[in-house]
Amino acid sequence: MNSQQLQCFLCVADKLNFTKASEELYLSTPTVTHHIKNLEEELNTLLFIRTSRMVKLTEAGTMFYNDAKEIMSKIEVAEKRIKKMTKQNISFIRIGCSSNAELANMEKVLCDLQIKYPHVYPQIVVNDYFSLRSLFNNKQLDIVLATKEMIKDMQDCTFKKMKEVINYAVVSENSVLKNRDKISFEDLEECLITLHPKFVPFQYGNKLQEKIALHSQSHFNITCENDQAGILLAKSGYGVAIFPEFCIPANAKDLITLPIVNEDFRIDYGIAYHKAPKLDYIKYFINNFYLN
Repeated sequence: MNSQQLQCFLCVADKLNFTKASEELYLSTPTVTHHIKNLEEELNTLLFIRTSRMVKLTEAGTMFYNDAKEIMSKIEVAEKRIKKMTKQNISFIRIGCSSNAELANMEKVLCDLQIKYPHVYPQIVVNDYFSLRSLFNNKQLDIVLATKEMIKDMQDCTFKKMKEVINYAVVSENSVLKNRDKISFEDLEECLITLHPKFVPFQYGNKLQEKIALHSQSHFNITCENDQAGILLAKSGYGVAIFPEFCIPANAKDLITLPIVNEDFRIDYGIAYHKAPKLDYIKYFINNFYLN
C-alpha cells in the first residue's frame, strides 16, 4: 500500500467515476484502475462495485474511506513539517537523562539556547542508565546528564564533573522523622521506597542494594520505575524514599530531605559528551549548563 494508491482510491470514491478521477489526478484511466486493483489485492477485498453505468463503494470500501483519508492527512502534515524543517535549516540537539527531576536543571540553558540558536530544537530522552549508556555509546545522543562511571570504558567521550552528589532520605512533612537533622539506615523502621537498580548509578549501586536488601529481610520495601512515582509515594506517607540527589526535585513542597550518615555513597555527577564536538550549539550547551 502506498500513498498514490490511497490518493487514487479517495479520488475515485469522491467522484464515483474513474474517468473524472483520472482527470483530477492527471493520470490515465488505466493507471488509476491499476492502482485500485493493486490496493484491492493487498487488502484482499473489493472496494468498489463497477458496472457499465455506475461505480459505488462496497461496504468494505466505505469503512476504508475514513481510514485512508486519515492516513493521507497524516502524510500531508508530515510532508509539510519536513519541508518546513528543511527550509528553515532546523537542527536537533539530543540530550539524555535518567530522571524527571533533572529536567529542571536544563531550563536555563535551553531558554538561552533557544534565543541564540532559534532553529535548534532539543530532543530529550528520559530513560534508565543502561539504555542511556547504549544510546550515547552508539552516538544517538549528543549529551547525557550522567555519572562518571556511566561512560567508563567508552572511547572518544568526555565527562565534565558538575558536583559530587550523595543519597538522601526523603520523607513527607508529616513523617515521624520530620524533625531529624540526619538519619542512618539503622534508624529506618519504615518502608523504603527506592528506584529500580537499572536507574541507580553504577558507582554505589552495589553498596546501596546491599543496604536495601538487608533492610528488606525485616521490612516491606517498594521499588519504583521512575523518580516521580517514588517522590509521590514518599510525599503521600507510604515510606522513606532513598534517592540520589539529582532525582529529588528542587524546592519540592511537602517534602523533607535528610542526609544519610555513616554511608559513603558519593558519586561524581555531571554531563558526558563526545570528544571535540564540532557543532556550535552543542558546545554552547556544554559550556553554559549548570546545576541548580
